[in-house]
Amino acid sequence: METDDDGRQSATALQWLGIWAAATSLFALTGLLNSAFWLLAVLTAMIFVVQGWRSWLAWLARRQDARLDALYRASGQAAMDAMTGVEFERYVAAVLRGAGYRVGFTRATGDFGVDLIATKDGVRTAVQCKRQSRTVGGAAVQQVVAGAAVHGCTATMVVSNHRYTRAAQHLAEVHQCLLVDRIGLVRLVRSARRA
Repeated sequence: METDDDGRQSATALQWLGIWAAATSLFALTGLLNSAFWLLAVLTAMIFVVQGWRSWLAWLARRQDARLDALYRASGQAAMDAMTGVEFERYVAAVLRGAGYRVGFTRATGDFGVDLIATKDGVRTAVQCKRQSRTVGGAAVQQVVAGAAVHGCTATMVVSNHRYTRAAQHLAEVHQCLLVDRIGLVRLVRSARRA
């Protein structure tokens, strides 16, 4: 997944490459470069074309990701209940991105109970996604609270397609962990659609 920093670095590199290509072309056209430097002009042109192609492909990938996010957010509750765990994580990531978060995925194994890292207004939130057919217990809260420190997060959130047990609600209150249940997730989807 390409981050905003990667996009800015790519744009800056492309701008400098454009300046270099323009200067080389100008010197070549005015005769200030001798024949040995024509090779430099050709190489510059080739680099410019390659970098332009890479930037165009990156733009297409970001556009495709935005379309997939919109499709995920548009899926209903029945589709959410039929998702696999990984699909539900992607769904939650799309919803959070629509709500203004920058979202990154943790690795599949050894994630310490954290599936996503969501950043908004400088606050890193550890997110655990629980797509289940029954109520979610306190273990989910314990896992995300413990994993938050490992991932350098200052806030925690558990998102589920179901409800939470009283024990989970109490534990979340003690640890100031945000619990997003089925209804809260629908509200997030609606706010993301309006944004």
